[in-house]
Amino acid sequence: MLKPLALLALAAAFVAPTAAKADSITGTLSAFGTDTFTSSTIQFLSGSVAGGPGATTGTFALYLTDGTPINFISGTLPYTQGQNTVPPAISPVQLFTVTQNGETFSFLMTDYNAMYVNNIPGCTSGNCLDVTGNGFFRGTGAVNYSDSPGSFTFTSQLVAGQTSTTFSASAFSTASAVPEPSSLALMGSGVLALAGMVRRRMARV
Repeated sequence: MLKPLALLALAAAFVAPTAAKADSITGTLSAFGTDTFTSSTIQFLSGSVAGGPGATTGTFALYLTDGTPINFISGTLPYTQGQNTVPPAISPVQLFTVTQNGETFSFLMTDYNAMYVNNIPGCTSGNCLDVTGNGFFRGTGAVNYSDSPGSFTFTSQLVAGQTSTTFSASAFSTASAVPEPSSLALMGSGVLALAGMVRRRMARV
């Protein structure tokens, strides 16, 4: 009885590596920077990974460290209060990229929601513009990751007399790695074949 069980254990060990998983981006990224906004446009002036320990988690933490520059979209991003959709002709628009240790992460935005807020944590004086963009992250370079759904949120404070403001932002990727369908099919057929071998072996003993 021990031999068939040992053979089955060996079969499981042999099949398991065939269940290859797609590389997805997971985790969070925080940033600070400067920008300027009017009642209808936003323009990012500078930005970097910021927040000290814990500024990056998950996949981002494998490559990025505190202080790494973030390159935002050049020019202005139009907005109205409420829901905004990136025009189909340019959707998804690349909102930012960040590169370090041979890997480049980009956030490509498909839609975004904008609203003015005040008297909340992080916005204690003047008016703040709070924007959440939805889309997906892309990673290329040392590893080519699968496009992974996520969001990018930033809050920027505008005080009377200032022409530029500081913003704090956080990015959140929601994807998780799953087995590829072809790998699952291969694993299933391998298990069936090896189960047959075990059954025949057991019939002989």
